[in-house]
Amino acid sequence: MLGGVKAGLRRIVRGRDDTRVRATWRVLLAMPVLWTFTGGVLTGNLQSTVGIIPSGQDPGGGLAQSLLHAGFLLVVLAGWARYLDRRPLSAYGVSSSLPWIRDFFVGFTAVLVGSFVWLGITAAVGGTSVSVSPSLPTESVVVAFALPFVTFALHAAVQQVVFFRVILGNAAEGLHSRGVDAERAALVAVPVAVLFFIAMHGETTTLRVLDLTVAGGIFALLYLHTGELAVGIGAHSGGLYGGVVVSSVVQVTGSLSGALGTVDAYGFPAMVVAYAVLATWLLWRHGEIPVRRDVARWSGS
Repeated sequence: MLGGVKAGLRRIVRGRDDTRVRATWRVLLAMPVLWTFTGGVLTGNLQSTVGIIPSGQDPGGGLAQSLLHAGFLLVVLAGWARYLDRRPLSAYGVSSSLPWIRDFFVGFTAVLVGSFVWLGITAAVGGTSVSVSPSLPTESVVVAFALPFVTFALHAAVQQVVFFRVILGNAAEGLHSRGVDAERAALVAVPVAVLFFIAMHGETTTLRVLDLTVAGGIFALLYLHTGELAVGIGAHSGGLYGGVVVSSVVQVTGSLSGALGTVDAYGFPAMVVAYAVLATWLLWRHGEIPVRRDVARWSGS
C-alpha cells in the first residue's frame, strides 16, 4: 500500500517523459521560491539585520539591494536547475559572451530611443515643450550614472530570469509536452508569464496594469524572438534607467491634456516605440521576426 501511495505521489509531482518536477509545479513554485524567497525573505531580512539603506533613498543602498537579490537568486537557481529543472545554469538566458553583451546594449539603446521619440511626439502634438539642456549632477558621475546603471541591470536581470525565462519557458514546455505545437505553446505561455509579472508588482489601477501588461508582453516576446534574455534585460534596464538619462539631458515643460496626457504619465508608449525599433532590427538581422520553437522544448540532463 505504501508503495502505491509513493507511486501516486510521484505521478502527481514528476513528469512521465523525464525525471523533472512537472512543469505545472515549476511554474507555480517559481515566483514564491525564486522571487519572494530570494528577495523578500533573504534579501529583505539581511538588509534589516545589517542596516543597509533601502533602494530609493541612497544609490549605494539600491545597488546593495540588487547585488544581494541577484546573489541569492543565483544560489537558489543553482539548486532549482539541478533538482527541479535538471538543466545547466547556462541555459537560463544570461551569458558573458560578446554577442550577448551586444544584444543587451541593442535592447537598452532601443528603449532610450523610444523615450526620446515619444518626447518628440508629445512636443509635436502640442502641450509640451522639450529643450536639450544637459545638466551636471550634484554628486559624482559614478554615483549619478554608473551605480544606477548596474542597479537597474541587476534588478532587470532577476525579473527577466524568473518571469520570462523560468515561468514562460516552463509553461511553454508544459503545454508542448501535452501535445500543443511548440510555436503555439510558446505564444500561449506569454500571458501566463505576464500575469505573474503583474501580480509581482501588486498594482491594481487600470492604467498601471495596462502599463505592466504592455511591458511584460514585450519582454516575453523579445525572449521568444531571440531565445535568450540579452535584449529583454537590456530593454528592461533601459526602461528603468531612462528616467535618469532623459532627466539629465532634456527639460520638459507643460503637459498634455485628455487621454494623451493620462497615457504620458506611464512608460508603455516609449516601450511600444522601442519594440517597433527592435522588431525592425530583428527583421533586418534574420529576414523575419522569429518565434523560437526551442523555447518550448526541454534540453537538459
